[in-house]
Amino acid sequence: MENDVSPRILNIGAGKTTWIENYLKDTKCNFICDRVDADDCTVNHQFVEKCYRCSAETMSPLDANKYQIAFANWVLEHVSDLYKVSSEIFRVLRPSGIFITTIPNPTSFEILLSKWTPFWFHKIVRGNNAWETHYAYSSVRELIEIFESAGFKVVEIKHFPFIEGYLSLFPFLGILGKLYDKIISYMNIKRLMSNICLTFAKRDDY
Repeated sequence: MENDVSPRILNIGAGKTTWIENYLKDTKCNFICDRVDADDCTVNHQFVEKCYRCSAETMSPLDANKYQIAFANWVLEHVSDLYKVSSEIFRVLRPSGIFITTIPNPTSFEILLSKWTPFWFHKIVRGNNAWETHYAYSSVRELIEIFESAGFKVVEIKHFPFIEGYLSLFPFLGILGKLYDKIISYMNIKRLMSNICLTFAKRDDY
């Protein structure tokens, strides 16, 4: 199955969804994907090969220097030890490998509110899609510094407002949220934008 033109990627915190795999498939990419999650993440998918049940902090079943790209989509806010996670991701990536992650911005209004909202409320709103959060980083800069200390360098930082999505269950508030998103986008107030996409590269000199 593996060949020189099919990069091997790792989906960290994959769960039972195949959003990343389907997105890459739709872009006509050829790849081989392994998956990791603390719970069972086994799925049937054309490009999925191995599914490991282990935490992101301890990915010992995975070989070192194996993956060209790793993804973690809304995962890092749920882990308690980012130093272990960053070290493990560094270990399993090949030299110059890429790590792409989406995270909530802890300085945005909706995430600050979410951090102080009881977990039972999140369960009511999101049902089975609610998981406990740790927010082991107080700012995006702190998270970046943790990954830099593990041997990564930042390639790209993107900010996106999304309070409309958090308020979409409440029609009137959803309209206000959309307006809020437009205002902070126009004013480019990045510390208030709730969604962050970070791209890191593994340093060869580390």
